Amino acid sequence: MNDAAVSTAHDQDGETAAAPLGWTLCIPTYNRPQFLTQTIGFALSQSRPPSEVVVVDGSDAWADHRDLVATQFAESWKTVQLVYEAAKVRSVTFQRNQALERATSEIVFFLDDDIYLYPDAAEIVMGIYEADKDDLIAMVAGTFTEGPYDPDSAPNSDTAAPAPEAASIASRLRRWVEEFLTLDGHFVTYGSAVDRSPLPDAIRQAGASAGGLINGGRTTFRRKFGVQVGWSEMLKYYAPHDDSDMSYRMSRLGRLVHATQAGFFHADGNDSNVGRFRVNTIRVRNLMALHRVHSENRLMSALRLAGSFLKFMALYCLIDPSRKRWTLPTVRAYGYGILQIPVFLFWPFADFQSWYTGLQEKMYGNRYKS
Repeated sequence: MNDAAVSTAHDQDGETAAAPLGWTLCIPTYNRPQFLTQTIGFALSQSRPPSEVVVVDGSDAWADHRDLVATQFAESWKTVQLVYEAAKVRSVTFQRNQALERATSEIVFFLDDDIYLYPDAAEIVMGIYEADKDDLIAMVAGTFTEGPYDPDSAPNSDTAAPAPEAASIASRLRRWVEEFLTLDGHFVTYGSAVDRSPLPDAIRQAGASAGGLINGGRTTFRRKFGVQVGWSEMLKYYAPHDDSDMSYRMSRLGRLVHATQAGFFHADGNDSNVGRFRVNTIRVRNLMALHRVHSENRLMSALRLAGSFLKFMALYCLIDPSRKRWTLPTVRAYGYGILQIPVFLFWPFADFQSWYTGLQEKMYGNRYKS
Protein backbone atom coordinates (compact mmCIF):
# COMPACT_ATOMS: atom_id res chain seq x y z
CA MET A 1 0.00 0.00 0.00
CA ASN A 2 1.23 3.49 -0.82
CA ASP A 3 2.36 5.44 2.26
CA ALA A 4 0.07 8.31 1.25
CA ALA A 5 -2.94 6.03 1.60
CA VAL A 6 -2.15 5.17 5.20
CA SER A 7 -4.36 7.20 7.56
CA THR A 8 -2.26 6.53 10.69
CA ALA A 9 1.44 6.66 11.49
CA HIS A 10 3.62 4.87 14.07
CA ASP A 11 5.80 6.76 16.51
CA GLN A 12 9.19 5.56 17.79
CA ASP A 13 7.58 3.45 20.49
CA GLY A 14 5.43 1.62 17.99
CA GLU A 15 2.18 3.26 19.10
CA THR A 16 -0.32 4.39 16.52
CA ALA A 17 -0.75 8.16 16.14
CA ALA A 18 -3.44 9.96 14.19
CA ALA A 19 -2.41 11.58 10.93
CA PRO A 20 -2.20 15.39 10.96
CA LEU A 21 -5.43 17.22 10.22
CA GLY A 22 -5.73 19.29 7.08
CA TRP A 23 -7.19 22.80 6.86
CA THR A 24 -9.02 24.77 4.22
CA LEU A 25 -8.97 28.55 3.95
CA CYS A 26 -12.36 29.97 2.92
CA ILE A 27 -12.79 33.63 1.98
CA PRO A 28 -15.92 35.49 0.83
CA THR A 29 -14.91 38.66 -0.98
CA TYR A 30 -16.40 41.61 -2.82
CA ASN A 31 -14.46 44.18 -4.89
CA ARG A 32 -11.32 44.15 -2.74
CA PRO A 33 -8.55 42.30 -4.62
CA GLN A 34 -5.90 44.50 -2.97
CA PHE A 35 -6.76 42.96 0.42
CA LEU A 36 -7.65 39.51 -0.88
CA THR A 37 -4.25 38.88 -2.45
CA GLN A 38 -2.45 39.80 0.76
CA THR A 39 -4.73 37.62 2.87
CA ILE A 40 -4.08 34.66 0.57
CA GLY A 41 -0.35 35.40 0.45
CA PHE A 42 0.02 35.36 4.24
CA ALA A 43 -1.99 32.14 4.45
CA LEU A 44 0.14 30.38 1.84
CA SER A 45 3.35 31.40 3.63
CA GLN A 46 2.26 29.82 6.92
CA SER A 47 4.63 27.45 8.69
CA ARG A 48 1.75 25.00 8.20
CA PRO A 49 0.05 26.01 4.94
CA PRO A 50 -3.50 25.04 3.95
CA SER A 51 -4.31 22.08 1.77
CA GLU A 52 -6.83 24.14 -0.19
CA VAL A 53 -8.08 27.70 -0.63
CA VAL A 54 -11.72 28.41 -1.48
CA VAL A 55 -12.71 31.92 -2.59
CA VAL A 56 -16.29 32.95 -3.38
CA ASP A 57 -16.22 36.32 -5.11
CA GLY A 58 -19.27 38.57 -5.45
CA SER A 59 -17.48 41.13 -7.65
CA ASP A 60 -18.57 41.91 -11.19
CA ALA A 61 -14.93 41.39 -12.21
CA TRP A 62 -14.61 38.12 -10.29
CA ALA A 63 -12.95 36.32 -13.22
CA ASP A 64 -10.23 38.99 -13.39
CA HIS A 65 -9.63 38.58 -9.66
CA ARG A 66 -9.48 34.80 -10.08
CA ASP A 67 -6.86 35.15 -12.81
CA LEU A 68 -4.85 37.57 -10.66
CA VAL A 69 -4.81 35.12 -7.74
CA ALA A 70 -4.02 32.19 -10.00
CA THR A 71 -1.07 34.01 -11.58
CA GLN A 72 0.34 35.72 -8.49
CA PHE A 73 0.55 32.47 -6.52
CA ALA A 74 1.05 30.06 -9.40
CA GLU A 75 3.86 28.19 -7.66
CA SER A 76 1.74 27.55 -4.56
CA TRP A 77 -1.12 26.05 -6.56
CA LYS A 78 1.13 23.14 -7.49
CA THR A 79 0.68 21.80 -3.94
CA VAL A 80 -2.39 23.68 -2.67
CA GLN A 81 -5.81 23.24 -4.29
CA LEU A 82 -7.42 26.51 -5.44
CA VAL A 83 -11.20 26.76 -5.81
CA TYR A 84 -12.26 30.21 -7.03
CA GLU A 85 -15.83 30.79 -8.12
CA ALA A 86 -18.44 33.49 -8.57
CA ALA A 87 -20.97 34.03 -5.82
CA LYS A 88 -24.34 32.50 -6.57
CA VAL A 89 -25.86 35.22 -4.37
CA ARG A 90 -23.99 38.44 -3.64
CA SER A 91 -24.25 38.34 0.15
CA VAL A 92 -21.70 37.60 2.86
CA THR A 93 -23.84 34.92 4.55
CA PHE A 94 -24.69 33.19 1.27
CA GLN A 95 -21.06 33.39 0.12
CA ARG A 96 -19.82 31.85 3.35
CA ASN A 97 -22.24 28.94 3.05
CA GLN A 98 -21.29 28.48 -0.60
CA ALA A 99 -17.60 28.32 0.34
CA LEU A 100 -18.33 25.87 3.17
CA GLU A 101 -20.02 23.55 0.69
CA ARG A 102 -16.77 23.41 -1.32
CA ALA A 103 -14.39 22.88 1.61
CA THR A 104 -13.12 19.33 2.09
CA SER A 105 -10.62 19.50 4.99
CA GLU A 106 -11.41 18.51 8.56
CA ILE A 107 -10.73 22.05 9.79
CA VAL A 108 -11.94 25.22 8.07
CA PHE A 109 -10.53 28.73 8.53
CA PHE A 110 -13.13 31.34 7.60
CA LEU A 111 -11.41 34.71 7.21
CA ASP A 112 -12.66 38.03 5.95
CA ASP A 113 -10.67 39.13 2.93
CA ASP A 114 -8.65 41.60 5.04
CA ILE A 115 -7.45 39.27 7.83
CA TYR A 116 -3.71 38.61 7.71
CA LEU A 117 -2.36 35.56 9.54
CA TYR A 118 0.94 35.71 11.39
CA PRO A 119 3.46 33.09 10.17
CA ASP A 120 2.74 30.42 12.80
CA ALA A 121 -0.96 31.17 13.44
CA ALA A 122 -2.30 28.15 11.57
CA GLU A 123 0.23 25.82 13.21
CA ILE A 124 -0.87 26.97 16.67
CA VAL A 125 -4.58 26.67 15.88
CA MET A 126 -4.17 23.24 14.32
CA GLY A 127 -2.13 22.09 17.32
CA ILE A 128 -5.13 22.86 19.53
CA TYR A 129 -7.49 20.82 17.35
CA GLU A 130 -5.04 17.91 17.29
CA ALA A 131 -4.67 18.00 21.08
CA ASP A 132 -8.46 17.58 21.28
CA LYS A 133 -8.64 13.82 20.87
CA ASP A 134 -12.34 13.61 21.73
CA ASP A 135 -13.57 16.38 19.40
CA LEU A 136 -14.76 18.49 22.33
CA ILE A 137 -13.85 21.71 20.51
CA ALA A 138 -16.12 23.08 17.82
CA MET A 139 -14.37 26.40 17.12
CA VAL A 140 -11.03 28.10 17.73
CA ALA A 141 -10.53 31.86 17.38
CA GLY A 142 -7.22 33.59 16.79
CA THR A 143 -6.05 36.68 18.68
CA PHE A 144 -6.27 40.06 16.99
CA THR A 145 -3.11 42.14 17.22
CA GLU A 146 -2.68 45.88 17.00
CA GLY A 147 -1.35 47.28 13.73
CA PRO A 148 0.56 47.74 11.64
CA TYR A 149 1.05 44.14 10.57
CA ASP A 150 4.51 42.95 11.60
CA PRO A 151 5.23 39.22 11.12
CA ASP A 152 7.95 39.44 13.80
CA SER A 153 5.57 40.66 16.52
CA ALA A 154 3.06 37.83 16.76
CA PRO A 155 1.63 37.20 20.23
CA ASN A 156 3.57 34.73 22.36
CA SER A 157 3.76 33.56 25.94
CA ASP A 158 5.66 36.72 26.88
CA THR A 159 3.20 39.16 25.31
CA ALA A 160 -0.04 37.34 26.19
CA ALA A 161 -2.42 39.25 28.46
CA PRO A 162 -1.83 38.70 32.19
CA ALA A 163 -4.10 36.37 34.08
CA PRO A 164 -7.05 38.17 35.71
CA GLU A 165 -5.67 37.57 39.18
CA ALA A 166 -2.35 39.17 38.20
CA ALA A 167 -3.83 42.21 36.48
CA SER A 168 -4.42 45.49 38.29
CA ILE A 169 -7.94 46.51 39.17
CA ALA A 170 -7.74 49.37 36.66
CA SER A 171 -6.61 47.12 33.80
CA ARG A 172 -9.25 44.53 34.64
CA LEU A 173 -11.93 47.23 34.64
CA ARG A 174 -10.71 48.61 31.32
CA ARG A 175 -10.72 45.13 29.77
CA TRP A 176 -14.25 44.54 31.07
CA VAL A 177 -15.48 47.80 29.51
CA GLU A 178 -13.78 46.99 26.21
CA GLU A 179 -15.39 43.54 26.11
CA PHE A 180 -18.73 45.00 27.15
CA LEU A 181 -18.74 47.36 24.17
CA THR A 182 -17.76 44.80 21.54
CA LEU A 183 -20.35 43.44 19.14
CA ASP A 184 -20.31 40.22 21.17
CA GLY A 185 -21.26 42.28 24.21
CA HIS A 186 -24.39 43.46 22.39
CA PHE A 187 -25.43 39.94 21.40
CA VAL A 188 -28.18 38.35 23.49
CA THR A 189 -28.01 34.55 23.52
CA TYR A 190 -31.10 32.48 22.83
CA GLY A 191 -30.80 30.31 25.93
CA SER A 192 -28.02 29.03 28.16
CA ALA A 193 -24.66 30.78 28.38
CA VAL A 194 -21.60 29.63 26.45
CA ASP A 195 -19.59 27.07 28.42
CA ARG A 196 -16.42 28.65 29.84
CA SER A 197 -15.54 25.91 32.32
CA PRO A 198 -11.89 24.76 32.59
CA LEU A 199 -10.51 22.97 29.55
CA PRO A 200 -8.74 19.59 29.64
CA ASP A 201 -5.03 20.00 30.38
CA ALA A 202 -3.87 18.79 26.96
CA ILE A 203 -5.98 21.40 25.16
CA ARG A 204 -4.95 24.18 27.53
CA GLN A 205 -1.28 23.27 27.19
CA ALA A 206 -1.63 23.49 23.41
CA GLY A 207 -2.41 27.21 23.82
CA ALA A 208 -6.20 27.37 24.16
CA SER A 209 -8.24 29.31 26.67
CA ALA A 210 -11.96 28.97 27.32
CA GLY A 211 -13.74 31.76 25.46
CA GLY A 212 -17.03 33.31 24.55
CA LEU A 213 -18.58 34.01 21.17
CA ILE A 214 -16.35 34.34 18.12
CA ASN A 215 -16.70 37.03 15.49
CA GLY A 216 -14.69 39.49 13.46
CA GLY A 217 -13.70 37.27 10.53
CA ARG A 218 -11.30 35.09 12.59
CA THR A 219 -13.42 31.94 12.71
CA THR A 220 -12.02 28.41 12.51
CA PHE A 221 -14.07 25.29 13.15
CA ARG A 222 -14.49 21.58 12.58
CA ARG A 223 -16.21 21.22 9.23
CA LYS A 224 -18.44 18.39 10.43
CA PHE A 225 -19.98 20.80 12.95
CA GLY A 226 -20.03 23.80 10.63
CA VAL A 227 -22.12 22.08 7.98
CA GLN A 228 -24.79 21.38 10.61
CA VAL A 229 -25.06 25.06 11.53
CA GLY A 230 -23.97 27.41 8.73
CA TRP A 231 -24.73 31.12 8.57
CA SER A 232 -28.24 32.57 8.75
CA GLU A 233 -29.10 33.53 5.17
CA MET A 234 -32.02 35.55 6.48
CA LEU A 235 -29.32 38.22 7.05
CA LYS A 236 -28.84 38.69 3.35
CA TYR A 237 -27.58 42.27 3.31
CA TYR A 238 -25.75 44.15 6.05
CA ALA A 239 -25.22 41.35 8.57
CA PRO A 240 -24.03 42.38 12.06
CA HIS A 241 -24.37 39.51 14.54
CA ASP A 242 -24.03 36.83 11.85
CA ASP A 243 -20.76 35.53 13.35
CA SER A 244 -22.02 35.73 16.94
CA ASP A 245 -25.18 33.86 15.93
CA MET A 246 -23.23 31.16 14.13
CA SER A 247 -20.72 30.68 16.94
CA TYR A 248 -23.46 30.56 19.58
CA ARG A 249 -25.29 27.84 17.71
CA MET A 250 -21.95 26.03 17.26
CA SER A 251 -21.46 26.17 21.05
CA ARG A 252 -24.35 23.72 21.34
CA LEU A 253 -22.20 21.16 19.50
CA GLY A 254 -18.81 21.77 21.10
CA ARG A 255 -16.59 24.19 23.00
CA LEU A 256 -15.54 27.62 21.76
CA VAL A 257 -11.93 28.44 22.59
CA HIS A 258 -9.39 31.16 21.86
CA ALA A 259 -5.82 30.57 20.69
CA THR A 260 -4.04 33.27 22.69
CA GLN A 261 -0.77 33.00 20.77
CA ALA A 262 -2.17 32.70 17.22
CA GLY A 263 -1.85 36.17 15.73
CA PHE A 264 -4.50 37.50 13.34
CA PHE A 265 -4.32 41.08 12.02
CA HIS A 266 -7.41 42.93 10.79
CA ALA A 267 -6.34 45.30 8.03
CA ASP A 268 -9.77 46.95 8.28
CA GLY A 269 -10.66 47.43 4.67
CA ASN A 270 -14.20 48.39 5.61
CA ASP A 271 -15.11 51.52 3.66
CA SER A 272 -18.78 51.51 4.63
CA ASN A 273 -20.35 54.94 5.08
CA VAL A 274 -23.39 53.66 6.96
CA GLY A 275 -24.40 56.18 9.64
CA ARG A 276 -24.28 55.25 13.32
CA PHE A 277 -28.05 55.33 13.80
CA ARG A 278 -28.63 53.10 10.81
CA VAL A 279 -25.87 50.67 11.67
CA ASN A 280 -27.21 50.22 15.20
CA THR A 281 -30.77 49.92 13.91
CA ILE A 282 -29.55 47.08 11.70
CA ARG A 283 -27.80 45.41 14.63
CA VAL A 284 -30.88 45.65 16.83
CA ARG A 285 -33.24 44.36 14.15
CA ASN A 286 -30.91 41.54 13.16
CA LEU A 287 -30.75 40.42 16.76
CA MET A 288 -34.54 40.46 17.17
CA ALA A 289 -34.94 38.55 13.90
CA LEU A 290 -32.45 35.90 15.01
CA HIS A 291 -34.35 35.43 18.27
CA ARG A 292 -37.60 35.10 16.31
CA VAL A 293 -36.09 32.21 14.34
CA HIS A 294 -33.84 30.46 16.86
CA SER A 295 -35.30 31.08 20.33
CA GLU A 296 -37.03 28.21 22.10
CA ASN A 297 -38.92 30.65 24.36
CA ARG A 298 -39.90 33.91 22.66
CA LEU A 299 -41.40 35.44 25.79
CA MET A 300 -38.12 34.94 27.65
CA SER A 301 -36.27 36.30 24.61
CA ALA A 302 -38.47 39.39 24.60
CA LEU A 303 -37.67 40.08 28.25
CA ARG A 304 -33.96 39.50 27.79
CA LEU A 305 -33.82 41.69 24.68
CA ALA A 306 -35.70 44.50 26.42
CA GLY A 307 -33.35 44.33 29.39
CA SER A 308 -30.28 44.39 27.15
CA PHE A 309 -31.58 47.28 25.05
CA LEU A 310 -32.40 49.31 28.17
CA LYS A 311 -28.92 48.67 29.51
CA PHE A 312 -27.27 49.95 26.33
CA MET A 313 -29.62 52.91 26.12
CA ALA A 314 -28.50 53.98 29.59
CA LEU A 315 -24.84 53.42 28.78
CA TYR A 316 -24.96 55.35 25.52
CA CYS A 317 -26.79 58.24 27.19
CA LEU A 318 -23.29 58.90 28.52
CA ILE A 319 -21.19 57.71 25.58
CA ASP A 320 -23.02 59.45 22.71
CA PRO A 321 -22.71 62.98 24.19
CA SER A 322 -19.12 62.34 25.34
CA ARG A 323 -18.26 61.73 21.68
CA LYS A 324 -20.23 64.77 20.52
CA ARG A 325 -23.02 62.71 19.01
CA TRP A 326 -25.68 65.17 20.13
CA THR A 327 -28.57 63.45 18.32
CA LEU A 328 -27.98 60.33 20.46
CA PRO A 329 -28.05 57.92 17.48
CA THR A 330 -27.19 54.79 19.47
CA VAL A 331 -29.66 55.59 22.23
CA ARG A 332 -32.44 56.13 19.68
CA ALA A 333 -31.64 52.88 17.84
CA TYR A 334 -31.99 50.82 21.01
CA GLY A 335 -35.09 52.74 22.07
CA TYR A 336 -36.79 52.01 18.76
CA GLY A 337 -35.72 48.41 19.18
CA ILE A 338 -37.64 48.10 22.44
CA LEU A 339 -40.78 49.38 20.73
CA GLN A 340 -40.38 46.86 17.90
CA ILE A 341 -39.88 43.74 20.05
CA PRO A 342 -43.61 42.78 20.00
CA VAL A 343 -43.72 42.97 16.19
CA PHE A 344 -40.51 41.03 15.58
CA LEU A 345 -41.13 38.29 18.10
CA PHE A 346 -44.92 37.85 18.18
CA TRP A 347 -46.60 39.19 15.03
CA PRO A 348 -48.16 36.26 13.10
CA PHE A 349 -46.18 36.57 9.86
CA ALA A 350 -46.94 33.98 7.21
CA ASP A 351 -43.21 33.75 6.41
CA PHE A 352 -41.10 35.81 8.80
CA GLN A 353 -37.74 35.10 7.18
CA SER A 354 -38.93 36.21 3.75
CA TRP A 355 -40.51 39.30 5.30
CA TYR A 356 -37.29 40.23 7.08
CA THR A 357 -35.10 39.71 4.04
CA GLY A 358 -37.53 41.93 2.13
CA LEU A 359 -37.27 44.57 4.85
CA GLN A 360 -33.49 44.49 4.61
CA GLU A 361 -33.64 44.88 0.84
CA LYS A 362 -36.08 47.77 1.09
CA MET A 363 -34.06 49.65 3.69
CA TYR A 364 -30.48 48.76 2.82
CA GLY A 365 -30.53 47.39 -0.71
CA ASN A 366 -27.38 46.68 -2.64
CA ARG A 367 -25.25 49.15 -0.67
CA TYR A 368 -24.87 46.94 2.39
CA LYS A 369 -23.86 43.44 1.44
CA SER A 370 -20.66 42.87 3.35
